Amino acid sequence: MSDKAAGRLSTYTFPTELAADGIRLRLPRLDDVETIAPAFLDPEVGGEAGLPPFEADALRFFITSQLDDFRARGPISPYLIEDADSGDTLGGAALHHFDPMRDVVEIGYWLFVSARGRGVATRAVESLVAHAFAGGVYRVEAHVRLGNSASERVLDRAGFTREGVRRGVLRHEGRRVDATLFSKLVDE
Repeated sequence: MSDKAAGRLSTYTFPTELAADGIRLRLPRLDDVETIAPAFLDPEVGGEAGLPPFEADALRFFITSQLDDFRARGPISPYLIEDADSGDTLGGAALHHFDPMRDVVEIGYWLFVSARGRGVATRAVESLVAHAFAGGVYRVEAHVRLGNSASERVLDRAGFTREGVRRGVLRHEGRRVDATLFSKLVDE
């Protein structure tokens, strides 16, 4: 937790792996690229999650050349969500936009269509939030495109509070769109 009076920033660090109720969250590896690359280009998956339209080569470059730096500096720590028993990839999640002065981090998540409706996203969100709070984060935020009711239900089930609408904060289908801001505080 940060301490403004002492001039100390938060010491929270992103996890490398988490397990929760039948799922595992772990960092992506090069051998995952062929499995996850289609999600970044599929409007039903990546388009809804705000994933950049990366092709396989861009994902490989990110994993080999940028992932460690991004995790260390706080812009993003992406995870794959796997079935703990089968090892099948179900989707992904991320902690991102970590603010060590305010003890705030943002969360995002996406699932392959075949993994939806089973509580996977809710369990992934709850696991990441619990880790963040245990590490001194005070507030976790999420931005959901207006009209994405499935994503809103995930956050409702995970105990987030709707705060209002942020205008033009997300990109969707090549344009700027509004999003509902959700948050959860450590003491709620």
